[in-house]
Amino acid sequence: MRFIYIIIIVFFSLFTCTICFAQVKNNAPVIKKNVSIEIPTDTAKVKKTLLKKIKDAFKFRANFRKGEEERIIAIINRLQKPDQPGDTTINNTYVTNNNVPISTIQKQIDSLFLDFTTSVDSTKISNIDINNLIDKLIPMVQKKIDLEKEEEKRQSKIKQIHNLLQYPLGTFQTVRVNKIPVKIIFKKVVRNTEVYGFHPYWMNKFYLNYNYKVLNTLIYYGYELDGKTGGYKTLNGWDTADVVTKAKKEGCKVVLCIFDKNQKSLDNFLKNKDSQLRLINDTKFLLKEKNADGINIFFENFGDDNRYNFTEFISLFYKSLKAENSLYQLTVTLPVFDKYHNYDVGELEPYVDRFIIDFSKKNNYGPITPLKGSDYSLDAGIDRYLNKNIPPKKIVACLTYNGILWKYKSKKSEFKFYNTIVKDYLSKYNPLYDKNNGAYIDIIKNKKDTISQLWFDDVQTISEKYDFILNKGIGGIGIWGLGSDDGRPELWNALIDKTMYINVKTKILKPPVKEGMMASWKRRLIQEIELYKKLFNHPCDFTKEDSKKMFSDNLFIRITEILFVIILLIVLFCLKQKKQLGDDWTKSKLYYGILTFLSVFLAICIVLCLFLNPGFSGFGLSSSGKCETTFITVLKILGGGIIIGSLAMKFLISPLIKPKEVP
Repeated sequence: MRFIYIIIIVFFSLFTCTICFAQVKNNAPVIKKNVSIEIPTDTAKVKKTLLKKIKDAFKFRANFRKGEEERIIAIINRLQKPDQPGDTTINNTYVTNNNVPISTIQKQIDSLFLDFTTSVDSTKISNIDINNLIDKLIPMVQKKIDLEKEEEKRQSKIKQIHNLLQYPLGTFQTVRVNKIPVKIIFKKVVRNTEVYGFHPYWMNKFYLNYNYKVLNTLIYYGYELDGKTGGYKTLNGWDTADVVTKAKKEGCKVVLCIFDKNQKSLDNFLKNKDSQLRLINDTKFLLKEKNADGINIFFENFGDDNRYNFTEFISLFYKSLKAENSLYQLTVTLPVFDKYHNYDVGELEPYVDRFIIDFSKKNNYGPITPLKGSDYSLDAGIDRYLNKNIPPKKIVACLTYNGILWKYKSKKSEFKFYNTIVKDYLSKYNPLYDKNNGAYIDIIKNKKDTISQLWFDDVQTISEKYDFILNKGIGGIGIWGLGSDDGRPELWNALIDKTMYINVKTKILKPPVKEGMMASWKRRLIQEIELYKKLFNHPCDFTKEDSKKMFSDNLFIRITEILFVIILLIVLFCLKQKKQLGDDWTKSKLYYGILTFLSVFLAICIVLCLFLNPGFSGFGLSSSGKCETTFITVLKILGGGIIIGSLAMKFLISPLIKPKEVP
């Protein structure tokens, strides 16, 4: 009877647990995400119990009933990514914006958990409350998973490009099947646009962290013009800067930027031909001295009455540079909005290699470079110049790595370096995202009063702007303020991701045709001759692999041994004949000549054997890797020694040992 009671109790317990668990709306993805939050100490025990319930709701247990398992799978399969709303404001810490990055989604998930645990009465929690929470979490977690997969692919591509950038000419990979080459795969990093980077002279200490291989051209912002004389007020380190040398070494072009922010100074300069000629002559000397590649003119405001004068100056400068070196570039930096009508770009176009539109400045509230909706936006700025019939390939859109902090009370603004934004702001605030304007942070005092607003570009927003520029089909992307991201690689990686790709070419090889005997011997003979040419002339370049390919590597040892035996036999034969016939041996001179010739040939073979022996360090190949004397040099020394010895024997030694004739 007791056994029956136990069975009834166990059955009732299992039935109750199954019903309770079936009521829990378990819609979680298969991948479990660990979420850590801070729990208030006064309700820590209750909150931990609640969090355990929430986490349990995400678990996918193997002993689920089949129907419950199918229900959860069906829910997950029906998941849709959240639609992007009209605005991007935060409601209850949950942003349904398709463009937020992974880190922000994770912060939203953490914040949602914290909001739930602090706002819901922990003594009256129902399965409905947990299900509502899970309904909110599932799209966010699913979006996070999707973005993580995309980011993984992106990082893999960037890593491959980083590796390939070490090989400017590309890499070859031979695919073999059963040791027979069947195809060759050629990989090379290719640019889809030009990339210009401004190096402000005050950034000199940051130049070591630049990724020069990403840049086509580095523009050194350093030549401050003296408008009265045409000379310079200061070069700001151009003549001594290591950044110029390093950029050239890395294969990057270098351009000297000439700037002047003083309107009166520019007015004097553009009206004085002698000052212009002095500037042109001085800069040509500076370019030669640093082996640089051109000039960038960055005049910010010189008045509409100098419009014609500026065109004439650029024309003169361009012709003089090209006469000096046809490869020199002349680029002109233009404002995004030419409100003073300083630049007659239609007249300037034949004399300018690239127009760089400067999107790095801001004169009113909001982002530095919005995508649309402003006279200073990326869209309006590019189209404005395209509408003036400038060839698209001559236009470069120059963005900035800097952010801008607007202070409402003082109505002042302050530029912020990207690395400062990451360190001082992103560690404290969650950024918001505006579709057309980028990322921003509202700095709030007393939980209600916004005292300042920080606009900036992170990896996602600047990548979207790169896409916009590339879709416009213009000639390139520029970056103002290289170094403001010092110590952080993500913006360089974003530039790599958008402006570079791996070009893969595959060459299918023809199946090898079996060689005939004559063709095989001919190929081996040609190969042998080429190896000996390399061996005799460049022994330091002769490798072990080359030695293995040589057909006659050990042949000279055998020839030397055979020659030694032949010479020994001839010597014995000559001694015998001389003893028997004496002076009556009429063929003595013939055999002595043969003996001499074979002896010289034996000496050459001995030298060649020593030359080919890595264990002999006197000359030729060396096991230590030390570069030794070439074989031709050894033969010259040996030949010279034989000639000198022969002459000495004939004229010095022979007369002394020749017997005197006695009557």
